[in-house]
Amino acid sequence: MIKVMIVDDDIESAKALKRNIDGQDGISVIAVINSGAEAIERCKEINPDIVLMDAKMPEISGIEACRQIKESNPDVKVMILTFYQVKENELNALKYGCDGYIYKGHTSEELTAIIKSTYAGFSTFESKVKNTLHEHMTADRPNDIDAVGLAKLTEREIDIVRLITAGKKDAEISKELSVSEGYIRNQLVDIRDKLGLRNSKELAVWGAKAGL
Repeated sequence: MIKVMIVDDDIESAKALKRNIDGQDGISVIAVINSGAEAIERCKEINPDIVLMDAKMPEISGIEACRQIKESNPDVKVMILTFYQVKENELNALKYGCDGYIYKGHTSEELTAIIKSTYAGFSTFESKVKNTLHEHMTADRPNDIDAVGLAKLTEREIDIVRLITAGKKDAEISKELSVSEGYIRNQLVDIRDKLGLRNSKELAVWGAKAGL
């Protein structure tokens, strides 16, 4: 059973979303929360598998709530739901390790499929969001920043970053490089420490900017 928490300050919208997905194909909505602050605390108590988080909420936004939830428990998957395209939110969602960024309006069948895919470890970003991320990754930046970062890495570490940038999972990388998954995970920790990055999504963005 996939345990889902819904977070939306629009109570009626949250209830409608629950009706659409609760009980669908192994999905159980275990909580409906109406504020980002409460979501942060309740996540510690009930440990959902996936949080469907409205981006725009008073006091603590969905993006900030995602950041704090991920800091407390990186294993909780957080998907941002919104009606609006705000580039700053999209970039921060990636920066803070959100597992998806989708627009409201999907059918229950589509949303169920997205939830199951996210639970399986895949990220889901709307095409417009991907365009924003691509623009950001390909924006002109001082070449010496990437050059300095690359100089800190060994050839094996650069190979790993290249595969992360290509969207490979730990298991796929370990198979391609003929090493254990544990070795890959340890290497990724070392690489992120060297580059000052917090997660593999940030590492993939860095790799793209570095031409990997």
